[in-house]
Amino acid sequence: MQRLGQGDYQAEEFKKWAKSYDKNSFSYEGRQRSNRILTWIENQVGSFKGMAVLDIGAASGVFSIPFVEKGANVTAIEPSPDLAIMLENNAKHYSVQVEVIQKPFEVISTDKHNQSYDLVFASMCPAIKDWDMVEKALSCAKKYCYISMMAGPKENHLMDELLPIIGLKPREIGSSDMAYLQQLLYLRGYSYQTLIEKQMKTVKIDVDSAVDNLTDWFIEYGIPLEEKLLRKSEEYLRETYEEEISLRTGGRFGKVLVHLED
Repeated sequence: MQRLGQGDYQAEEFKKWAKSYDKNSFSYEGRQRSNRILTWIENQVGSFKGMAVLDIGAASGVFSIPFVEKGANVTAIEPSPDLAIMLENNAKHYSVQVEVIQKPFEVISTDKHNQSYDLVFASMCPAIKDWDMVEKALSCAKKYCYISMMAGPKENHLMDELLPIIGLKPREIGSSDMAYLQQLLYLRGYSYQTLIEKQMKTVKIDVDSAVDNLTDWFIEYGIPLEEKLLRKSEEYLRETYEEEISLRTGGRFGKVLVHLED
């Protein structure tokens, strides 16, 4: 997100991303995804009814709202004013109550929050960027702490198709944030359950949209934004595809639920 200019929640690119994220989060597919993740946790904790939940990096309520619908009392931390407003509007739309703290998790004092919540939840949260932030999240939880991260690089089959065309080698696997988290939890003696899964989706896009996205895809793949590479990619797309392109994207994702009472 930092490479794409979305690392700062006050940046224009972040605001554009936020609108798209909110729309996708509350689509049928988005609600199904939220339910799948909450069910995985629910199978371990028993029930969310009456549970105090802290949702770190809550965005527009993609998980906060389903938690409340399942009977939890939710406090949501979301530093972005745009996403915080979306969260409040979504809560009204779904007739639920969510307490919103509009501050970055990094600056919040945990003294009064220490072990205040039954479950601390951080899904793909940029604030959970090092072990200090993991320990800060753990310190707020009485019973459980959920963290999810990428478990490998993002995949884009169209970019994989383009790499040999523009004279570049296929990407190596690279490192995994989730691997570091799992090993640190293991070495520190925590009890936890974890799951690594691959999630892919296929959408239809037109050639013009693919060309418009080339710059962002180059950045995600760490490819220099050289005019000749972009031009060669565009020429290939326009020569190879007449109208629609089946774009298959996704990657490996990891989630871990720490059982603090064990």
